[in-house]
Order: sequence, then structure tokens, then C-alpha cells
Amino acid sequence: MRYQVWYMKPSFLRGVVGSAPDPDNLPATHVHLKDIEAGDREDALHQMRADVWSPKGEALDLLGSKGLEHTTMTIGDVLVDDSDAVYLVTAIGFTRLPKKET
Repeated sequence: MRYQVWYMKPSFLRGVVGSAPDPDNLPATHVHLKDIEAGDREDALHQMRADVWSPKGEALDLLGSKGLEHTTMTIGDVLVDDSDAVYLVTAIGFTRLPKKET
């Protein structure tokens, strides 16, 4: 499955406690980092660990160009799957964020 990887903007990271991003307006709080192929969400999360995708700092230029400050996918970051479902990374896995009906 293909996933869009969205990392929190540093400004949202500081205020993340008790708030969730708007799944209909991710650019307000997150930056689209890249798309990846993964077997499932857990595999995507694993692939986005710094020691997997940037063991020697390979991602630093990409992260810097997007104004991001963290390499490893973390709580508050988001995955969007092929069906346009939006999943927030939480301390215990993932929470699907409800989108407005269109």
C-alpha cells in the first residue's frame, strides 16, 4: 500500500498536547514529507525511523528544505493511505481521524 507521510510542523509540535490535526486541512499543521510503499501502517512507521531511512543523516537536507526538525516519525505525525483515510500516530498505535462528508 502507498502512504503519504505527513510530519508535524515545529509550531504544531509544541502545542500538540490535547489537540488533533484537522484531517481535512493537514497543511495547516503538518508538512507532506514524502510517499512510501509499506505493507501496513506499522511497517510505514518502522520505515520512517531515523535509523532506517536516514542512518547517516541522508534525510537532513530534505527535512531542512521542508522546515522540519525531527527525523523519526513520532506521536502527532500522520499517515494517509490509498483510500484517503487519515491516521494519527499515537502512543499506542494509530487513531483514524474522521473526515467531513463531501
